[in-house]
Amino acid sequence: MHGIDWPAVARSVERHLQILIGFDTTNPPGNELACVQYIADVLAEAGYDPIVLESAPQRGNVVARFKGTGEKPPLLIYGHVDVVTAEADKWRHPPFAADLDEGCVWGRGALDMKDMVAYEIQCMELLARENPSLKRDVIFAATADEEVGGKLGAGWLVENHKDLILAEYGLSEGAGSTLQVAGKRFYGVRTAEKGSSRFALRAVGQPGHGSIPKRETSVHVLARAVEALYEHRLPLHLTQTTIRYATTLAEAVGLDVSSGLTEAVLDDIASRLPSDLARSLQAVVRNTAVPTGLRAGTKINVIPSEAEAWVDARIVPGETPESLFREVRAVIGDGCQITPIDEGLPQESEAGDALYQLIERVVQRHDPGSEVVPVMLSGATDARWVSRMGTKCLGFSPLALPQDFSTEGLVHGHDERVPSAGLAWGAQVFYEIVREFAAL
Repeated sequence: MHGIDWPAVARSVERHLQILIGFDTTNPPGNELACVQYIADVLAEAGYDPIVLESAPQRGNVVARFKGTGEKPPLLIYGHVDVVTAEADKWRHPPFAADLDEGCVWGRGALDMKDMVAYEIQCMELLARENPSLKRDVIFAATADEEVGGKLGAGWLVENHKDLILAEYGLSEGAGSTLQVAGKRFYGVRTAEKGSSRFALRAVGQPGHGSIPKRETSVHVLARAVEALYEHRLPLHLTQTTIRYATTLAEAVGLDVSSGLTEAVLDDIASRLPSDLARSLQAVVRNTAVPTGLRAGTKINVIPSEAEAWVDARIVPGETPESLFREVRAVIGDGCQITPIDEGLPQESEAGDALYQLIERVVQRHDPGSEVVPVMLSGATDARWVSRMGTKCLGFSPLALPQDFSTEGLVHGHDERVPSAGLAWGAQVFYEIVREFAAL
């Protein structure tokens, strides 16, 4: 690795990212095929035999493999190329132009997660160029559809082409950017993520004329339930990941938590953190149920007989949809029906195994004095699918951020962008992690 021209690698990663952003893979409809074909062409030029697979028309996935000796099971590095919608008129730079400005690459997907896909492409190119002797195969998969559940991407690969991606470990998104807390630098490794258990709340009541006020209408009953969900937090459910994460943050801000992590203690920790970290902490220590959509009535002068709310609910590892619904019922009472819409399983891997320890060593090498900490993601990633193969899934997309740069509001928001210097740092850290782990 000493002979690698890292400034040239940085330029290459930045260029890969710009090209990836230039493909409008907004999902829906996705249209990822052209993007993954570009990736396949790059890998073919590097000497691989990439396999491009369409799960549906224009829904592309690509898989490639660097062969090791086979002494140990493979490592899978994977990422999605679809992105969420962007309100272009509210951006300072067009979301698919991939402009370079203010030391950043701008565009939808710059942070979620075409930056890491660029790392992975570059990693595969470097492996082909260096041709190291590795004990593990390194499998790379770029997938479709993650932003709407992954059924045509990672889920489809797991169900239809498991042999191509089966691995002992999987490394993907979910953490890795610099966290600044009380003058200290932390890098999260996603060892856990919440599952989904979305549902509808439905209230019924007697219809009537809108000119005559009445109580206990469907809208009235539903509104009370929605308000209750916003005003009441669900009970604490701590896991090995959140206990270690909260304890680490407490130590950073000078709090003694030896007596335990109670609601009051967690509130105290959160009060001393930056706002984005505080909200994230409170979200991962409990199940959450957030109303995100409302539907009632078809005419302004008619009191509707039915009213409905969509609720995006997330459950921590160890919890189930049934336990969530009991908690929700305790908050909203019996006035509304709860109808499940969909669900995805939460998952948690051990913090401290061989891959986690290697991440710690490499991060210390490149940012001495920083600390690696396990984190739980409040949302979900394609680990929901990959973990079904028995793969141990970690999330680490390394990105060094200056103290005055915050990613808050950028992921899925306006003006998404990534600092080029941080991208260069992350590309080297990521490659060293992959190469060294596959050689262990």
